[in-house]
Parts: sequence; structure tokens; C-alpha cells
Amino acid sequence: MESKIEKPFFSIIVPVYNVEDYLERCVQSVLIQSFKDFELILVNDGSTDGSIVLCQEYLNKDKRVVLIDKSNEGVDKARFDGLFKAKGEYVMFVDSDDWLEQKAVESLWTSMMAAGGDVDMVVGQSRNVYKLSSFWVKDWRRKKFVNRMISNREIMDKYFLSFFGVNMLPVGMWATLYRRSVIDKADLKPCGLSFGEDLVFNMHLLPYVRQYYIIDKCIYNYRRETLGISSKYLDKWLENARLLFEKKLSCIKNFNYVKAYKWQLIEMVNYLKTYIDLCLKDDNNIEGRKQLLKDELGQLCYKDLMCLKDMGYQDLTFVEAVSRCDADACFEIIKERQKNKTLQERITRMLIRAL
Repeated sequence: MESKIEKPFFSIIVPVYNVEDYLERCVQSVLIQSFKDFELILVNDGSTDGSIVLCQEYLNKDKRVVLIDKSNEGVDKARFDGLFKAKGEYVMFVDSDDWLEQKAVESLWTSMMAAGGDVDMVVGQSRNVYKLSSFWVKDWRRKKFVNRMISNREIMDKYFLSFFGVNMLPVGMWATLYRRSVIDKADLKPCGLSFGEDLVFNMHLLPYVRQYYIIDKCIYNYRRETLGISSKYLDKWLENARLLFEKKLSCIKNFNYVKAYKWQLIEMVNYLKTYIDLCLKDDNNIEGRKQLLKDELGQLCYKDLMCLKDMGYQDLTFVEAVSRCDADACFEIIKERQKNKTLQERITRMLIRAL
């Protein structure tokens, strides 16, 4: 369904998949924006619940709503399908279980105009919202950049490392306004990942961004149901992490960004440790997940991790176990560290109570 608005200034793209419980809040937060000149593109990605009915209702109610109804291909492809239809000069992405503050678009737009015509990305602050509580995501690493222009040279010289485990700039797509022409220039394509796809999008886009600007205002609410991770998601996590790792290595090669190589290897080691830590906490099908890890470690890209031996990396015991494809040893190392951490926490609590 084509937009009923000839030339909207903004295109706000919302991929939709089985979110009937959350979609109304998301869509309403867009439609009540103080800045009115936009189209809202809802991309129904093969939902099997009542999401498509809600999408059709909004299509009939508001001329700014565009609906794309398609088979399920994942959130990354859904965003690009929305982007293909978008008519706006500026683009924003919102996940269908999240919501915007009422002046989100206005805040990003006025900040972009105030900062100058060469700004291609403006990023606002976001809030993580859990089931029982909420808190601001505002850390010191962002604060030092707030309300300051960051040039392309600065991005590539200093801050591009953010995509390789050295967190300085935000790497996700949330709370961000993009100039559409820059996205077109970067010639981006869907990457096929089930998580980390937003990072890959920005990682390939930033080398083309002339100016980058962060504002000190919360405009986006990011819903997180729990602090944990589901078993179903965990089973896909390892392969996706490796595919993300390979895409990052490819990016390092394409942009000759050699300084990121060590940090990317360290980040991959941390991904593996995190996977094992989550498996042990989930305590479900441990032997099956050990086999999954062993099969995964046979992939060629993990051989690069031994380069850390010559880079001064300290935790070589774990890296050597990885290089041997010894999943049992990897699990035992992390299991022992969990025990030590638990013991240390118990001793700390006893000392506190004794005071």
C-alpha cells in the first residue's frame, strides 16, 4: 500500500512480528508526534497473531500510515523492505514493542538543524524499560560527546572502534534520525542476522557520514521483558555471534581498519565466554550445547584467536582451549570461575553483615 502523502519529510519504519500486545502503544506514540510531517510504514513480517488486523485498522484510520504485508523473513529484511518504500528525506526506525516520547522526532530534527546542514545522523538518549521498573541508559562514555559535533575524520580515527567492543559511541539504530541520501550512498543490504543486525547497519554506514551528533534528551523507550535470555534464543545465539564476528572482520578488511583487529578478537572471546556462562545458568541440555560449541569452534574464523597470544592478551588458558576445539575444557574453565565468583560474593555479603 503506497503512502497517501505525496512527499513526507520523515519516514518512520516499524517492522511488525507477533506483537499484538504492544503494537498499539508503539503506533500511537508515533501518530501523536508533535512534528506531523511524516509517513509511518508498518511492515508486517508474516505475523500469526492479531498484529495484521491492528495494522489494517491504523491504515484505514490515518492517511500517514503505509502497510506492507509480507511473508516472514526476519526483522533485518523487514526494515529494508520498509526503506525501499520510504519517501522521506529522513528516516527513523522503531521496533514494534518499543515507543517514542511525544517530541522525539521534533527533538532530533531541531537538533539536526541547529547543528548545521552537514549532519547526517542525530542520536538521542534511550531508556530501558523492564516489566517492573525503568531506568535511564546514560553513561559517562556518551556524556562526553553530548551536544558536540563529531566529524567523519574523528569517527574513523577514534570512535569507529565502538563497533568492535570498545564502547564509546552508541552502535544501535534506536533513537536515531538518518539522512536518507547517506543510506543510499552506502548501498546497504540486509545482513541476515537475527541479532546485531542494527550494529552491522551502522557499522557500514558511518564511514559515509559527514557529521554525527548526540543530544542529551531521552526520546526512545526500549522494552526489555526480562534480564535473562530464553533457551530457544540461546540455541541460535552462538552461530549468529560467529556470523557477526565474520562480518566485522570483513568490515575491518574493507576499510583497512587494522587497529580494530585485536579488539575484535577479544570481543569474540568474550562472546564465547558469555555463551557458556548463559548455558550454565540456563542449566538445560548442557551436553548438547557442548557439542554445539565444539562443532562451532571448527569454523576457520576461530583460528585467528591464537593471534592474541602475541598481543599481550592475558586469558590464554581459555583461548588455547578454543583453539583445540575443546568444548569440555571451555565449559570447565567458565564453570570454575562462576564458582569462585559465587564464593567471593558470599564472603562479601558475610563481611557486610558482620559490620
